[in-house]
Amino acid sequence: MGLCPSFRETSTVSQGEGIDIEGEFAVSEGPLVVAYVSGHGFGHSTRMIEILRALCLARPDVRVDIRTTAPRSLYSEALPFSFDYRPVQLDVGVVQSDSLTVDPRATLQQYAALAANKQAVVDGEVRELRRLGPALVVADVPALAFDIAAELRLPGVAVANFSWDWIYEDYVQEMPEFEGLVAELRRSYGRADLLMRLPMTCPMTAFSRSIDVPLVARRSLRDPVDVRAALGLPSAAKLVLLSFGGMGVVLDSLPAARPGVIYVLTDSVRSVTLPPGYVSLPNRHLFEHGVAYEDLVAAVDVVMTKPGYGVVSECQANRTAMVYTSRGRFAEYPVLVDYVERNLPSSYLSPQDLRGGRWDQAIDEALSEPWPQTEVDADGASVIASRLLGYLGGAP
Repeated sequence: MGLCPSFRETSTVSQGEGIDIEGEFAVSEGPLVVAYVSGHGFGHSTRMIEILRALCLARPDVRVDIRTTAPRSLYSEALPFSFDYRPVQLDVGVVQSDSLTVDPRATLQQYAALAANKQAVVDGEVRELRRLGPALVVADVPALAFDIAAELRLPGVAVANFSWDWIYEDYVQEMPEFEGLVAELRRSYGRADLLMRLPMTCPMTAFSRSIDVPLVARRSLRDPVDVRAALGLPSAAKLVLLSFGGMGVVLDSLPAARPGVIYVLTDSVRSVTLPPGYVSLPNRHLFEHGVAYEDLVAAVDVVMTKPGYGVVSECQANRTAMVYTSRGRFAEYPVLVDYVERNLPSSYLSPQDLRGGRWDQAIDEALSEPWPQTEVDADGASVIASRLLGYLGGAP
């Protein structure tokens, strides 16, 4: 069972995928927290990582069980303590061919197939968790997590800026045969004890009780100059990071780089060849050099992306400009764009211009905009962790 670290007794704790971390860690077992996380994209997981990190810092004896279809490596590379991981699917997110293309009908069909087996899924999780004896269920934000918590008579706490009933409601307008799915999602969300509502919030009327919390964001603690040096990136060049989430994009051709500009590609961008002025930095390369994704965001001048909670929050927290493009039919998109345009130096790039390599004007516009004068409150992880502690009985 995964234990959070505490600097009291010497032991070796296994982190995620068998990585051993030597240090002085607590070996006493405290309450078990089960985290159910939507596997759609990376944003749900990255903010849950920050919440669990803050929770374990506040109460080191907490045990963590993460249940999601998001990659285990996403957690094992970020969490400095042991945890249990189970590849459990409680939702489907949206079906996409890439980060910019959504298939609404396939989305509803896949969730209908999952919902048809809902009771078996819930019963299976209830049986397993009853054996493990958890104290709390926290979810971002699969609806079935709250059915599981209710069956176990445990607190079920949601952390989200949107819920899947609201996303699917838009699709159901054209496919009313799936209307029952939205009603079923709302019934499940209605069983949650509390929704902690994040900025960039969307209508979430199914929850009976909610509170607003600050931004949850990964903020770099490293000097951008040191990060550039660690990755072999020039200190004086303008750096443009192309980052398109878990699904990624394929760019068949890349434009010639301008003098003094370096384009940095993550795993989310696939291209046949890299012209001069382009650098590929796979996630594995970042990990091997001890660089977290938020460190890279803080070290570049602008991020070219599709807007999602994770990348928007990290650009804001690390004061990095953004060039954003459309992301297909997804109801959250206009809410995110409104937030970006009010809180970040930014500009819009059409998908046609993205794929056609016509980037220069959008990049220049984003870099020329000033930052808002107000400071961002990105302390959401510790605020949420403090609330969760209340369900666990406070400090040990």
